[in-house]
Amino acid sequence: MTDATETELPVADEREVLKARADMLGLTYHPSIGIEKLREKIAAALAADGSPKPEADAPVAAAPASAPAAAPVPAVETDGQRRRRLKNEALKLVRIRISCMNPAKKEWQGELFTVGNSAVGSITKYVPFEAEDGYHVPFILYQALLARECQVFVNAKQEIAGRTVTVRKGKLIREFAIEVLPQLTEEELKDLALRQAANRSID
Repeated sequence: MTDATETELPVADEREVLKARADMLGLTYHPSIGIEKLREKIAAALAADGSPKPEADAPVAAAPASAPAAAPVPAVETDGQRRRRLKNEALKLVRIRISCMNPAKKEWQGELFTVGNSAVGSITKYVPFEAEDGYHVPFILYQALLARECQVFVNAKQEIAGRTVTVRKGKLIREFAIEVLPQLTEEELKDLALRQAANRSID
């Protein structure tokens, strides 16, 4: 079963790119943190785990470590160059394995998503759940999936007229658990294509 979901996302700026990278590294930061402070926190975290420290003036890639690195940002960037860069960043492919945590969709094998912004237009893609080999999605869709929430109902204790009773309360949880997988090598891509073609011929 599929469900088309329209999500309009703003064009990512450098601060959003840095925040996304910080989130992936598990860093905490103040919502109004400045770009320079955020760069320093990310650089310190990377240095602590032995990863190469980015150059001071280089942008931090928003995509996971396994995704292609972001292109350097020119010192002087025209509007056209900026839009092309943001489009390229939004369309970079991220390989993920996604599990749906929404009880209302427990029988679903995947879902149809539509995301977009002024830089890339609209993108519609069917994403299968629990794909053994993972599935490649544009980074803009990966961001949207990370942000998705759903409501579940749980038992909770509540005082009513001096008595403690059990009531059902709704709470928001992440709708998807997402595992970012390493990018495939050329050899692995060829092998995957052969296996998928063989599966289609069997079907």
